[in-house]
Order: sequence, then structure tokens, then C-alpha cells
Amino acid sequence: MTDTTAPLSNAAKLGMLLAATMAIAIGGTHYHVLGAMMRPLSETYGWSRGDIAFALTLASIINPFTNIATGLLADRYPVRHIALPGIFAFALGTASLGLITSEIWTWYLAYAFFTIAGSGLNAVLFTKLVVVHFSKRRGLALATSLAGTGIMVSTIPHIVLALETIAGVRAVYPLLALCTLVLLLGPFWLFLPHEEKASQRVSPATKADGDWRDVIGSSVLWKIGLSFLLIGSCIGTFIVHFQPMLADAGLSREDAASVALFVGPALIVGRLGTGFLYDLLPTRLVTASAFSLPAIACLCILYLPLDFTTAVGLAILIGLGMGSETDAVAYLSSRYFGITHYGLIFGILISVYGFSIGVASWLVGLIFDATGSYDLVLTSLIGGVMIAIGLMVSIGRPPPLKTDAL
Repeated sequence: MTDTTAPLSNAAKLGMLLAATMAIAIGGTHYHVLGAMMRPLSETYGWSRGDIAFALTLASIINPFTNIATGLLADRYPVRHIALPGIFAFALGTASLGLITSEIWTWYLAYAFFTIAGSGLNAVLFTKLVVVHFSKRRGLALATSLAGTGIMVSTIPHIVLALETIAGVRAVYPLLALCTLVLLLGPFWLFLPHEEKASQRVSPATKADGDWRDVIGSSVLWKIGLSFLLIGSCIGTFIVHFQPMLADAGLSREDAASVALFVGPALIVGRLGTGFLYDLLPTRLVTASAFSLPAIACLCILYLPLDFTTAVGLAILIGLGMGSETDAVAYLSSRYFGITHYGLIFGILISVYGFSIGVASWLVGLIFDATGSYDLVLTSLIGGVMIAIGLMVSIGRPPPLKTDAL
């Protein structure tokens, strides 16, 4: 079937990129919000860190279903038709987290509902737009769409602290839901394109995937998936437990929030830098280098004193790593498997990545509760990262990429 929709102009592409960047930034920060809410929730309800972080484990169990379902929808329908109602679903799910009681099961129930409702702002929708409409500068365009998260990462601890101070712990999530509606409705309405099925735009020169069953059975997919499982465990540890690590080292909540300000800019630099390098250097080399960053952070925490100065350096290193890894999920999905089934492939890989983040954050919380230390965890994570790098080097070169104006 031939695509009857004219290609987007460069100006329209940039507007679309702005909307995608804002959506991914807001939709992907719930891990960081939970990191900032860890101590307030524990102090308010008396829950342990492991109990609180188990909500992410529940989310990681649900996410494969929501991610793959959203990916399949993105492969079939215009993203605009999914994302506009998705804003309201995401806001409703976020607001529900403010309805919890002191019973831990209400926290888990609300987080499960949020995970399902929040799929309306799934990154697969907006990275799909980017990979369909950009090729020559795809790495940088993907990096730009994902870089907005860095701003949110930097500001979330202070935003949460301010909302908590003004309105109390229970009001934080409902107020964040309101902000979502205010910030996203305009850009979505104005800039998301009214395109036909994205798969109809793909020329034979860009199809590297073939039948979806062949893609699912590919050893390359399984190697990439396992590598992201290992890397996600490391990233998940830092997303949820870095703030508590700083508090345990004696930093005040205000100092810890100030340290977090350095994560966001570093995340943006890591994301944009990785995307830029993807357009210039071999894919495996860039990815393997990015994977090494969280292992270096683990070594620093194990062997360096964790004062404010060291914490700032670690925040920068962790931010660079966090920015690089999500870039890698999106870029590898499009470069090794093409665009026709991009939604499905991205849904699978981001599910693996998210699952490892959720499970690792919970297990690390349990290990800390049992031992009072993160040392065993950090040592194990270093070994896992080394395996992930080896897997990434072994996948071979991606197919050639057809280029366009952007």
C-alpha cells in the first residue's frame, strides 16, 4: 500500500520533536519521583525502602504487556490518536498515587493502576515518530527527544520537596498530574502529525526486519535484551537508591537535592553526545563505551569517600550513563531491526530494561534492609556490566541506513 501523506517539512519535524521531547521527559520521570519520595513515604507511613521500591517491581511485571501493546498500536495507528487521550490517562494514574493510605497494599494497587494508565505517554510512541521521520540525523534526533528527561531529573527533587512543603505528601502526585495536563495538551494538539500508518512510510531500503517472527527469534535481539537486563539493574540501583545513599553518607535532603541538580545536565550531555556519536562512529563501540559508565560509578562509590564533592562527581557520571542507556535502546531498535516493527522491538527491549530497573531497585532495597550496606550490590553490578559489554561487542554491525534531509 502506498503512503498518500506528504513528508513533513523540516519545521514540522522540529515541532514534532519538541512535543516528543516534552512527552518523554514527563512520562519517564516516575522512577526519579519515587527516588525523591522514598524518605517522605517511609517517614509518613512507616514503610521500609524495600517495601516502597517493590512498587517498581510490580510496574516492571506489568510494563512488558503495556509496552508491547503500545508498540503494536504505534506500528498500526497514528501516534496522535493514541497520545492525546493518553495524556488524560497518565494524569489520572498519577493522581491516584495520592489516594493511598497507611496500608502498603494501597500503594501497590495505585502504582499498578498508574503503570497501566501511564502507558499513554510511553516513550515507544514518540521515539517511533522520530525514527520514522528522521534518518540522516536519527541518532541526534532520538537523543534530543530523550534529553528532556535530564531537565526533569535535575528539578524533580526540588519540585517534590517544594510541593511536599506547601501541600503535604499526599498532594504531591495529584499536583504533578495537573502539571502534566497543563504542559502537554497544547504541544500535542499543535505538533503531533496527522500521519497515516507509520509502517506505510518505510521504503524497502530501510527495512531490516522482515517477518516479526524472524525478528523475535533473532540471536541479536536476545543478546541485546540480556545486555539491557544487566545494565538496567545498575541504572535502577542509582535511580532509586542514589538519594538514599547520599542521605546515609550524612548529606541533608537539601544537599542531596542539590547534588541531583548535576544529574540532569549530565544526562542531557550523555544523551546528546551518545546520539551525536551514533551518527559518526560504529554502533557497538558507542554502546559498549556508554555501558561502562555505571560500572565506573560503582567503583567510585566502593572506594572513594562519599562527601558532597564526590557526590557531585558521581551525579555527573551517573547522569552521563543514564542518558546513554535509553538512547541505546531506541537507536539499536531502529538500526538493527528496521522501522516496520520498531514499536514491537522497542516495546520488548524497553520492557526488559524497565523490568531490570524495577526488580533491581526492589532487590537492592531488600539487601540494604538485611545488611545495612550497598557494597555487595555494587560489586555484583560491576561484573554484570562487564558481561553486558561483551554481549554488545558480539552482535556485529547493523544494516546500512538510508539517509534523508534530516
